[in-house]
Amino acid sequence: MPQNQIFCRYALIGDNLELKQNVSLDINDEGMIINIEYDEIREEIDISKEKNVFLMIPGFINSHIHIGDSFAKEMGYNHDLKKIVSPPYGLKHELLQKIPEKIKIIGMQNAAAEMVSTGITCFIDFRERNMEGINLLNNALKRFPINYLIFGRFGNPEEIESIFKVADGIGLPSYHNISSKIKEILNFNKEKLKKKIACHCAELERNENLINEMFNEGIVDIVIHGTHFIKKDLIHLNKKNLSLVLCPRSNGYFGTGFPPILNILKLKIPISLGTDNVMANNPDLFEEMRYFYRIARVLCKNDISVKISAKDILKMVTVNAARNFKIEKKLGSISKGKIADLFLINLNDPNFYSINIDINKIYPLIVQRTKSENVKKTYIKGELAFERK
Repeated sequence: MPQNQIFCRYALIGDNLELKQNVSLDINDEGMIINIEYDEIREEIDISKEKNVFLMIPGFINSHIHIGDSFAKEMGYNHDLKKIVSPPYGLKHELLQKIPEKIKIIGMQNAAAEMVSTGITCFIDFRERNMEGINLLNNALKRFPINYLIFGRFGNPEEIESIFKVADGIGLPSYHNISSKIKEILNFNKEKLKKKIACHCAELERNENLINEMFNEGIVDIVIHGTHFIKKDLIHLNKKNLSLVLCPRSNGYFGTGFPPILNILKLKIPISLGTDNVMANNPDLFEEMRYFYRIARVLCKNDISVKISAKDILKMVTVNAARNFKIEKKLGSISKGKIADLFLINLNDPNFYSINIDINKIYPLIVQRTKSENVKKTYIKGELAFERK
């Protein structure tokens, strides 16, 4: 017998986010979906006859965030990237050094609460301050209902093995100045523990030698940013089967440029999206999707062969994100055998009103119109984690 059941008038089901109606989920005591029942949609969606018509959406995955600096919102306003976030002397790192632990914990908890209230049920955090930073995050969220992966950092080679053991992977701030000894230790522990290594790359500028070195040495699995990649870099990335995470709002905030969206779309690279530093951007993936769409429209305007599907954008924060971090067996879609991480929006809210909603228009409606206040309930492992009053 299921421990819990959730019913919703409409839902996006499966890895292709297919719209279904009269959807019922059976969830076991481990929070896993053990059965899904639904009806096919055979006519135009009519939401005018009921006061509350809910749509169930798979929980979003924030593919790149630094949650630890959430106590320092807008302290980087109008300053360049290096001055604010470059380790070890950027303002962010100075603040992380001197701000009391209690304040940092409160900031993390508020950032996590904000994410859950916008439909984010999992985030990938890039932890500063080595083992201390990992312990701080685990302590801050030990009773908080949200999933997260930690990609830790190390201060010296002797820490690498212990960081690997307690974290979900390593998050390198750059591939610059990594010695042969460190690369050997990274590669050994990566293979031994079957964990991933992610690396910030080409966020501020393109260093071809460094990019090729990173690709050819085969240590890095996930590339963050790639803002200044050119087509041949993306082709190389694709051939190496590496994942790519974009943070376009962060690039805009720090004035570092626009990601190479045209070539990414033409090469069909399955990107995912992150919101990056909380001190610079609010962790809202609806805002990230909209920003991505708008700059993509500009960057792709001269190539009519490129179409920007709203469903594909939704996949960037669900299915693609889960695959990029190898958690697709548990997360990323509302599917039998996966964890029941999802949220509900009310299609009867005023900002969704339209005279014609059909099975195709629902996707741009979600991406372009959803605001945080439209998220009415968020479930994590089948349990209610947030409800908007």
